Amino acid sequence: MSLASLHPQIVHFVIALLFAGVLFRCIAVTGQAAFTGPAAAVLLLVGTLGAVLAVKSGTDAHGPVERVPGARAAVMEHEEWGERTRKIFLVVAALEIAALIPAVQRWRKGVHLASAVVGLAGAFSLYEAGEHGGELVYAYAGGVGIRSGNPDDVDRLLVAGLYHQAMLDRKAGRTAEAAELISQRDCSPSNR
Repeated sequence: MSLASLHPQIVHFVIALLFAGVLFRCIAVTGQAAFTGPAAAVLLLVGTLGAVLAVKSGTDAHGPVERVPGARAAVMEHEEWGERTRKIFLVVAALEIAALIPAVQRWRKGVHLASAVVGLAGAFSLYEAGEHGGELVYAYAGGVGIRSGNPDDVDRLLVAGLYHQAMLDRKAGRTAEAAELISQRDCSPSNR
């Protein structure tokens, strides 16, 4: 089963769950708010499961984005950060699960501290994966217009590209070029 079309939804949940989980684990190790310990464990475990699904959905989605001229290196970098993030949070999840084992009771604080430290490294990696994913979407139009496979979506992407280039041409004083682009796909603002 391909999860490609769900990649944006999955990654946004993963980002929220894991950042909140790391924050709660860091608060919990200070002993300041008792509820943050159990909440951190749940957020980190569910977020890590989500990270596994995010990597799967990203792998399923990467083909069309990677074929966009000039995007391959950016796709590979995003994938590397995503896979690194998944690996780090699998370690965090293992620490969280270990802390739940009764035999580990006397080392629980140390295990939670290790989870917080590794989680901070994971949060940095998660940020980088998200930053590179955003670059794919906003700098390479990766996913925009191609995610659904609907020709109307691709057409809207083309119209948007023509329109924005026309506005840049107009601003630079290249009015003839701007007019040509506008007429190519009837992408004037009054017709949209």
